[in-house]
Amino acid sequence: MNIEEMDARSEEIFEKVKNIIVREAKVDESLVTLDATMNDLYADSATRMSIADELDREFDLGTLDVDLAEDTTVGDIVEFILDHIDE
Repeated sequence: MNIEEMDARSEEIFEKVKNIIVREAKVDESLVTLDATMNDLYADSATRMSIADELDREFDLGTLDVDLAEDTTVGDIVEFILDHIDE
């Protein structure tokens, strides 16, 4: 997924994900791109867990375990949420 391929719904989800990452990882929002990995965003395991918890709350992912690895990209997260909320 790249920014040119995003529709309005994807852009809205990306903005929400970006805001959560900025708040939880305490990084500048310019660093949060679709290609940025959790490692690029300096998100250690505790921060990734916190981001996952916030994503769960924001998007009502239920008991689904959102596993954010060091190489998980922001685009992966957006696609995961799109796939889950379309079910």
